[in-house]
Amino acid sequence: MTTRDQQRAQKAYTRVAARLNQAGEAEYKRFSRSFPALVHTCGLAQAIAYGQVKAPVQYMSDLADIIGLPDAETLARAGREAPLPDYQRYSREALASATWIKRYADAVLRGED
Repeated sequence: MTTRDQQRAQKAYTRVAARLNQAGEAEYKRFSRSFPALVHTCGLAQAIAYGQVKAPVQYMSDLADIIGLPDAETLARAGREAPLPDYQRYSREALASATWIKRYADAVLRGED
């Protein structure tokens, strides 16, 4: 039996490892470093809106997959329209998932350090 954090870690590793040696690898790594802090300081809805504009396309879809949503658009909609208890849950999930993406991006991906 695995914990939710272990499940997040496994999904994050799989998604980040798939980005190795692909175009935009350094940009993905760079964005993954800043996104958890963005969620923490600005809130989920603002962070997602910023991510839709500035993030590599794969990042938002990877985040949605780890959270358990089908795609980035569903994640964005949840950030905008979810009732407060669901919004808080999505915020916690996004922060935990983004932190795992950041850890594995630093460990696996090449790019600036």
